[in-house]
Amino acid sequence: MNTVDLPDGLRLRPYQDSDLAGVVQFVGESGARSGCPWMHPGDVLHCMCNLLRGQQHSEHFHLCEDQTGSLAALVMLYPARYSGFELIMSPAQRGGTLERALIAWGEVASWRLMQAAGNTSPIGVDAGECDPVRRELLSAAGYIADDAPHTLYNTRPLSEPIPDSALPDGFTIRRVAGESDAEQLGIVHSSAFGSSWTAEEYRRVMRTPGFHADRELVVVAPDGRLAAFLVYWVDGQSGKGLFEPVGCHRDFQRRGLTRALLYEGLRRMKAHGMETAVVKNFAASEAAGGVYRSVGFAPQYGIFLYQKQM
Repeated sequence: MNTVDLPDGLRLRPYQDSDLAGVVQFVGESGARSGCPWMHPGDVLHCMCNLLRGQQHSEHFHLCEDQTGSLAALVMLYPARYSGFELIMSPAQRGGTLERALIAWGEVASWRLMQAAGNTSPIGVDAGECDPVRRELLSAAGYIADDAPHTLYNTRPLSEPIPDSALPDGFTIRRVAGESDAEQLGIVHSSAFGSSWTAEEYRRVMRTPGFHADRELVVVAPDGRLAAFLVYWVDGQSGKGLFEPVGCHRDFQRRGLTRALLYEGLRRMKAHGMETAVVKNFAASEAAGGVYRSVGFAPQYGIFLYQKQM
């Protein structure tokens, strides 16, 4: 991995499994203190368990810490097929030498992963429209964003009424039972996103530290198939719950299943003490945006995708 010139007293090292609790706390505290808190601890855990399919954490996560072991930043390299990285900074370290150095390091590290996988796509980094500091640093580093946001950051107060989950006859909602559901979960995830999951791959997701099977909810069809799913994450630092991912099998779309499942997820977030629910969707997906608005979510700001062709 490439070297990085950091300010005195700081070092960058690979993630270890024993770092999990500290990373979750750091991301939550950074989001709670940020004026543009679009990264949730659930985003990091989702990458660990779902995007990486439970493997290679030390290659994709790197911690910048001081001599006492306190975190100053987290660099999260996406799998090579996603072509990019994320940088989560302590608010006290924003906008200076460290952030510029870690953007440069993340770029080179991401590109090496991509080259090894034969991926020559542009490197991508997200930045909220409410984060002028990151946007200026990325522009100065040669990254270019489209005029319109790539993703929308939506929130819903959990103090507002949450309607009952109305389902068609014969459909039910339950939490995931455990690894016995892995094969069906792989099928419904694959159908919802056009991806490819085996039962063993999803078992690795479920075995990843930080993943809680009881926070994956599913709609079960009358014939026993899993028709829709969501995973929700909670953060005691910010009081925000995150939905990531949310999907419905192609055979069961347009029946109100996702809406009913979201209402159940909102109730469970509230029971965990969350005050606000968060979900993100691609700005171009009118269908997803419509579902989220129908259950009370409202867009707060856009997230721009900055890209650089190496």
